[in-house]
Amino acid sequence: MNAKALRMRRLFGADGRLLLVAMDHAAFMGPLPGLDLPTLAAVVAAGADAVMTTYGTARRVSQQPAMLGQAALVVSLDIHALEPEEQVANAMRLGADSVKVLASSGDRSQWTALQRYALVCERWGVPFQAEVIPGGFDQPDKHTPQNIASVARQAAEMGADYVKTLYTGDPESMCRVVDGATVPVVILGGDRVADDDGLLAQVREALSAGVSGVAFGRNIWSHPDPAAITRRLVAAVHPR
Repeated sequence: MNAKALRMRRLFGADGRLLLVAMDHAAFMGPLPGLDLPTLAAVVAAGADAVMTTYGTARRVSQQPAMLGQAALVVSLDIHALEPEEQVANAMRLGADSVKVLASSGDRSQWTALQRYALVCERWGVPFQAEVIPGGFDQPDKHTPQNIASVARQAAEMGADYVKTLYTGDPESMCRVVDGATVPVVILGGDRVADDDGLLAQVREALSAGVSGVAFGRNIWSHPDPAAITRRLVAAVHPR
């Protein structure tokens, strides 16, 4: 088993599923309650499989390695960075198990940069997560099941090892996204929702369609009790 396969197994575990807590929002939202090391430690202790954060926070975490426990570390990188090789190398020096970039527009240059990252990650043996949003977050009219399926497959063809994208809204169309992607697909959570039971029902519905897990941010770190909702999500993603 090669280095990338070993890291993928660390991310997705024996059941092939992943609960990733996305905490990279400070890079574009600034300091917010929940985007801190105590919250990170709390969700890890509650059973999160992985935490995704920025280079700066990952560097602080690397100085307290016990904080991550058995959880994997995913470092979120800038798709516009001029030196992908150095970005990936720095993440690896911090102990990253995976890196992620976001491609969220129809700009061809973003897809070119995504493929460049994929090639660098292949060279380093590190799993590459592509977050792909058709049209970007501010064009919901483009978030159709067909468009989601298209960008997921496009990312896989460019070398993504797993894809983070939107939930289509129903199991039937999501199943087509999963089948077409050819690599594991995890869904993102988007804006914070107040209905925990509804959120968990959506997670179970998506899992029934074949998704390999969830990558939730605001629905965990901005929750009144991040550890409690993490435990509930763990139970949904990894049912006994």
